[in-house]
Amino acid sequence: MAATLLQGDTLASEIKQTLKKHIKDLKAKGVPPHLVAVQVGESAAAKVYLRQQQKACEEMGIEYEVRQLPESTTQQKLLDFIEQLNEDNSVTGIILMMPLPQGIDARQVQVTISPDKDVEGMHPANMGRLVYGEMGLSPCTARAAVELLKSSGVELKGKELVVVGHSEIVGKPLALMLLASLMESPTVTVCHIATKDLAFHTKRADILMVAVGKPGLIQADMVKDGVVVIDIGINRVPVTDEKGNPVLNEKGKPKKKTVGDVDFEAIKEKAGFITPVPGGVGPMTTMMLLHNTVEAAEKVAAQSKKKPHRT
Repeated sequence: MAATLLQGDTLASEIKQTLKKHIKDLKAKGVPPHLVAVQVGESAAAKVYLRQQQKACEEMGIEYEVRQLPESTTQQKLLDFIEQLNEDNSVTGIILMMPLPQGIDARQVQVTISPDKDVEGMHPANMGRLVYGEMGLSPCTARAAVELLKSSGVELKGKELVVVGHSEIVGKPLALMLLASLMESPTVTVCHIATKDLAFHTKRADILMVAVGKPGLIQADMVKDGVVVIDIGINRVPVTDEKGNPVLNEKGKPKKKTVGDVDFEAIKEKAGFITPVPGGVGPMTTMMLLHNTVEAAEKVAAQSKKKPHRT
């Protein structure tokens, strides 16, 4: 029997309705969510993400603004600019677009963003809260994967859960999120590039979450029947015909398609639940960015309420 698909679009639509209500309430309080994207120099990839973010924010009624700095911007000038945004009460969220020009320490810049305005959830203070089981402003893709897993309705308590990939933006925070509950957490194993026998671990998994960026890494013989698969990988690969030859587009260039890290077609026949790529974690990642943007605005609203009135 084929697996049940965990559709990110469907879950994102449900969350969107809840967020719209929060946005309406924030505007009524005089604290409209205002997300500022900071881009240094030009990047074709960044432009794509900027357009996606702008469209998503406009649909939700979130004010979105791109602040573009020249390629020649020094690290100190960028840090000073970030500090200005931190102090600007009209700005409730900040996102730093990658890549940054050579000579700029991205981690140092990320640390400079106020934890309360860090909609990517990458500030050490926000990452550290995950150790205490507090989701708060957490890394968007990892949070998206967890929310999709929860939507399956599968009980996590005591299950063997294997995470493949230990990056700072997905694998590590994902493991912490999964261990948030004292009594209801699964048993989490984290595999990575230095893992000697990956299949040994993935075959034991009741739940498998993969975030590596390597198409076809997980094959059908590496998982057991009924496994829940959350495929977080996003890869662009050539489209081929029955003979393995590349298919060309109208311009004579090889066509490409988006796939995950698991062999979807084969594994969907064994799995209990599986996320498609595209259409799984991707739409939910965008929604978690908006979720963090709204939560950051709520923090600003709460702080404003605590400030004493001047006479």
